[in-house]
Amino acid sequence: MTRVAHEPQRVAKWAKWYVAKHATTLGHELFVDSDRAYGSTAFIVGSARSGTTWIAEVLSAAAETRFIMEPFDERCSQFRGGLPDATYLAPGAQNERLGFFADKVFSGQLRSKWTDQYNHAHHPVRRVVKDVRTVALLGWLTERYPEMPVIYILRHPFATAWSMASLGWGAHGDLLRPHGRLDHLEPSERSLVLRQAFLAEVTRWCVEQSRGLRHLNPANKVVYYEEVVERPSEAFDAMAAYLSGQSQAWEGWQPDPATFTKPSATSVRRSAPNDAAAWVESWQGQLDASVIDEAIAIIRDFQLDDVYDLGATPRIAAHELWMRGAP
Repeated sequence: MTRVAHEPQRVAKWAKWYVAKHATTLGHELFVDSDRAYGSTAFIVGSARSGTTWIAEVLSAAAETRFIMEPFDERCSQFRGGLPDATYLAPGAQNERLGFFADKVFSGQLRSKWTDQYNHAHHPVRRVVKDVRTVALLGWLTERYPEMPVIYILRHPFATAWSMASLGWGAHGDLLRPHGRLDHLEPSERSLVLRQAFLAEVTRWCVEQSRGLRHLNPANKVVYYEEVVERPSEAFDAMAAYLSGQSQAWEGWQPDPATFTKPSATSVRRSAPNDAAAWVESWQGQLDASVIDEAIAIIRDFQLDDVYDLGATPRIAAHELWMRGAP
């Protein structure tokens, strides 16, 4: 009897939640994006857990700026199957399916619940496209859309790999996620799986960056995550200057400092350090020396140790990276 009596209340509560949820979702999708110019799109690209969402949200916080979230993800209903990890095409290569879809993305014609979930602009005059699956396609995309400003985010591979592994978002994720198993892993088992997951994510980062840096164009702006964290005003002002110089749609755009400290939609700040340096170095001390040695060997094998090594910060200036691939 009690259950029956409370049933209408439960239904009403669920209905209120459902309407609110879909009203919010619908609000993100109510927009008119009529500018088809590729130059009106700022493309933010980097490996997963590199700070791409945070930076894209700062850029898209401005009025009349549409935010397009990870269009090449399998959860985007208009790109069935998504893009396999580290998909690579050399500049000039032909791929009709990918080219057709990319044209829709960067011209603003794509619409989906997934990609527009964080959009707030109803009459956008510019766009931010953020993606973590197209680092290896950077050269191909830059050649296809030379007028499109590109901001390429780099973060230490150990930081991104540790984040992915500890959250259970990457390799062996089904084993590491808390609810991924009916039984639980013993501490010794979890340590072994976490080790392998970390090394797999370091390898993934190296594969992606070796291809992304291979065809890096001087017109692309490389941004180190560590430098944005330590000097956000300086870093975002530099991005504003770059965007204004590359695209008429971005002329006059200025970042809002109030957005710098706002956690991104994909942030997992379980116990954030008190200062920027501690945040940048937060991965240190989490792994055994033997695991670090293996990971450094992987980075050296991919010849990326001139970019990052055991230190928490990059070894080469961002504006010099494009010359690594020069003959």
